[in-house]
Amino acid sequence: MSAGQQFTERYLKAMFANLKDATPEQVQEELEHCRKINSKPVRVPRLHRGHFSESRFEASNGFVMQVFSSEPRRDPERVILYLHGGACIYQPVFFHWRFVHDLALRTHCQVIMPIYPKYPEYHCVDDMAVMMDFYERYMMPLSASKIVLMGDSFGANMAMSMTQEIAKRGMQPVSGLVLMSPCVDNAFSRRDAMVALQPLDEMIKLERIEQIMGGWQGELPPTHPWVSPIYGDLEAFPSNTLLIYGSNEILKVDALLLTERMHELGLPLRSLEYPGMFHTFPLFPVKEGFQAIREMVNVVRA
Repeated sequence: MSAGQQFTERYLKAMFANLKDATPEQVQEELEHCRKINSKPVRVPRLHRGHFSESRFEASNGFVMQVFSSEPRRDPERVILYLHGGACIYQPVFFHWRFVHDLALRTHCQVIMPIYPKYPEYHCVDDMAVMMDFYERYMMPLSASKIVLMGDSFGANMAMSMTQEIAKRGMQPVSGLVLMSPCVDNAFSRRDAMVALQPLDEMIKLERIEQIMGGWQGELPPTHPWVSPIYGDLEAFPSNTLLIYGSNEILKVDALLLTERMHELGLPLRSLEYPGMFHTFPLFPVKEGFQAIREMVNVVRA
């Protein structure tokens, strides 16, 4: 086992041991803790402070969003909009910053990571209002001929919903879409299959995610495309769409569902399952993660 794998295993055990078996009451306590944390500005980890610039974007609804950009930008024709994961309640962790910086170096593109609104203070409709406003008023004026939308976990969920909404509104379409371990069906229509995979997943407890997602969706039904993009217009996805997931995560079920629906519709999708891998593994310093990043770079350069 490599040093990167050893470090990753220790980190995951320390980070998720308590969260995985949290009771509903403990999840509620966690949400209130996140509410307090998320009211404070996000800071770039010390190791990466010299590699990111920060700006502010004020959405039409008054939400002021921090926006971080990783340089250098040697390819002005392409830009990557990256939506970090975190179950719609967490700010980016160290591994998100590491990943974004690495991606910028490998692609020579500007990678933009906005700190979108988080639950429980905000809900799904707030996320979409802010992010669609951001896409129109911040991303499109960059004049990049190609915009690649990318996300992990919950961020991938939002990336899919945004792609569908961008097409619906007739805005500049994304040229590529990269989805890492996405949650695509928050109606949990294949819940039994997720329960069967639960013993393999060290990061996500299904009941915990159901509780959090149920609150985040607010008054929208679970089958609304902003909540569950699998029920939206899949034809809105670009031909250059990449799906990456691990075999040992409950969201493998969602990945297989998306793959199945895309193939049924005759739509292009490159779907890659990595044996033995865990949720959002490309963020971590493991061999398979580096292999997955190379696949993502190919999408950006296409």
